[in-house]
Amino acid sequence: MPLLLPTELQFATDYAFFIPDDAFREFQALIRKITPNERCTEKQILETFKKQMAKPAEIEYGRSSSTGWARGDLEYSMEKASQNGPGFIAAFFDACEQISLSEISVPSGLYLNQILSKHALPCHISDGELILAGNVKVPESNASASQTVVRALQDAKTLSPASAIDRVHTALHAYLIELCNQYSIPLESGATAQKAFKELKNNHAALKPMGNRPEEVAKVLNSMAATINALGTIRNHASLAHNNELLLEPEAQAMINAAMTVFRYIEECIARHNRSSGR
Repeated sequence: MPLLLPTELQFATDYAFFIPDDAFREFQALIRKITPNERCTEKQILETFKKQMAKPAEIEYGRSSSTGWARGDLEYSMEKASQNGPGFIAAFFDACEQISLSEISVPSGLYLNQILSKHALPCHISDGELILAGNVKVPESNASASQTVVRALQDAKTLSPASAIDRVHTALHAYLIELCNQYSIPLESGATAQKAFKELKNNHAALKPMGNRPEEVAKVLNSMAATINALGTIRNHASLAHNNELLLEPEAQAMINAAMTVFRYIEECIARHNRSSGR
């Protein structure tokens, strides 16, 4: 099936982004790696990409007279189409889908997502749809946050939820380690985010449950450690940190919301503790 584009992209006159040269060359290299067979020759592969690229390039498609001419004509079509980033990606995806019907191996959506992420293109492919980035809600970094935390959160804001999980987890991990170091709470080298949270919770007065029903509150806080551990697993096995199949949007945003809850809880507890201590 053709890759679905959001309505605002289907009828756009100003394109959301273009394909940079490095990414363009990587897409070209992928086409060269597609191996033809008896059902689909090299020229047919090139013509398929040419036909798909004609629409975002806003040119009329015509068959080339030879394989050599087809290569040159395809490069021209791709260069024109590259100014319409979303259209270029959709055309590439659709060409791959069509060629795969001839029992030829083509790059998967997951592989294409790796290229999009590598070159910081603000979109990704999810469940047959091109999803634009920029709609991720992440916590704001405070003035004392380290550059690692600040940079990771800034990066996350430019990504889709599924792509942002890695950066949000990096920020949370660095933030927890930073707090343990700041308050002289000993940690082993290479401590996980879960371990850092447990040590912080057990050794910092600010994170002791206060007010009504402290036992039940403590149970909820203990479950946060398991949540952080699960976030680490998801980061390693369902984010762009590695070659993984991504989470779908609702689940991905839920994971980011869980990390936000930990961020906010810790910051608010420390702020309350500092106020009561007169700091």
